Parts: sequence; C-alpha cells; structure tokens
Amino acid sequence: MLKKRLIFVLLYRHGQFHISRNFRLQKVGTAGWLARNYNFSKVSRFIDELVILNVESDGAGRDKFLEVAAEVTSNVFVPVALGGAIRSLADAEVYFQNGADKVVINSLLWQDPNVVRRIAGVYGEQAVVASIDYRGLDGGRPPHFRGPGAPDGSTLASWVKQVAAVGVGEMLLNSVDRDGTGMGLDLGVMDAIPDDIHLPVVLMGGVGRTDHFRPGLDIPRVSGVATSNLFAFMGEGLSASRASLLKAGVPMASWA
Repeated sequence: MLKKRLIFVLLYRHGQFHISRNFRLQKVGTAGWLARNYNFSKVSRFIDELVILNVESDGAGRDKFLEVAAEVTSNVFVPVALGGAIRSLADAEVYFQNGADKVVINSLLWQDPNVVRRIAGVYGEQAVVASIDYRGLDGGRPPHFRGPGAPDGSTLASWVKQVAAVGVGEMLLNSVDRDGTGMGLDLGVMDAIPDDIHLPVVLMGGVGRTDHFRPGLDIPRVSGVATSNLFAFMGEGLSASRASLLKAGVPMASWA
C-alpha cells in the first residue's frame, strides 16, 4: 500500500511569506520571521514534503525567492517542490538546479502544455505537479483560471482529463472557497474526478486543525493532504498531527 503524505506549503511574495484566504494574500513575515517561528530542520521530521511557491504573478524576484528557498530547506531532508511563474523548460531547469525535487505548474498547463510535456520528458513525470484551482462547493466545481489564454467553459472533470493527458505525475486540487478558512477540506471534490484518472491526488484548502487531515487521507484515491496554514501549525502542531494520524492507523511513513 502506498504511503499517505502530509504536505506543508509556504507562499512567498515580494520578500515576505504570506497566509491566504480565498486566494487573497496577507503578509506575515520575512525569512527571519519564519526561522524564528518554524525550525524546518525539525518540522521536516513530521511532514512528507515541503512546497514553496513564489506567488508573484510575473515571477519577479526569482533570485531572491531561490535564495530564501535554499535557506529554508538547507537542513530539510524531505522532497521539496518549488513553483511559480514557470513558463519554459529553462525556468523549470533553474528550479531543479536550485534544489527542487519537483516543480509545481499551474498556468502553463493551458498556456503551453507542450512545454509541460518537455519538462516531464526531461525530468520525469513524477517531478511535475499539476496545480488545479477550483471554485464552488457544489455541482461541477468549475476550475479557476488566472492569466492570459485561460480555457473557457471547462468543467473540473474535463480539465482534469486534459491535464492528465499532458503527462504529469500528480494533481494538487486547491479549493478557492475553502482556502484559509480552517473549515476542513472539500471532500466532495473527489466526486468530480473521473474514475479513469489514476494520478495521485493531493487535496488542499481548509485544513486548520489536526483532525482535518484524516478525512482526506481516508479517501483511497487521495495520496496526500496539504496545508499552508502557518498560524494553525506553529509549535508542535505538525508533530501532533502526524502522531494522531499514525495512531489512527493511517498508512504513513514512520521514522520513530
């Protein structure tokens, strides 16, 4: 049985780390603030992956972003995914050359899927994460696109099929409406994913407490649950979450 994953996500913009609610950002502190409040050499003992996203829409400040990402991950021994404004194979190469085990891709999936295919061809499908944002908590949950050339009239099911055909390793489904609310995951989104899609799925949006992870991880088709809730998981929050999941019998890696 494949192990389930607990994933932590950091959002970086204009030199600051941010929290997000319904995709509206609020800065909380610099890399120094993060270092004082999160010791990632310790935190990495309780997560399976760390994702760091540069959410500046134009990709500005990439050198500083990579510098900060390197600082944060200097003593982290779990897979690291980096993303933000990847528009070419060369952009992806920069991230891989600066310590990324995976890249997270969103807008490029529709702006130029052939580039995504080339990235997967060079680095392997397992190294490409397709980030899919969606709105709504009922019905078809339409995908939420940002940027030029966005598809028109897609359903989540049809968009997931298109993304899977590009050749990615997994999908990160992020609920705009649950984002940052701490109200728990949108579990119903899995009903919108076609049964013939066999890519690993990571759910994100709404995790604000330790007990919010398990309902998502209990879904057979869900490989992992991600949270970017900095304040909810300060201190021992992540270690307590993992301990609770292991105690409940969730099949996760244990390093004890």
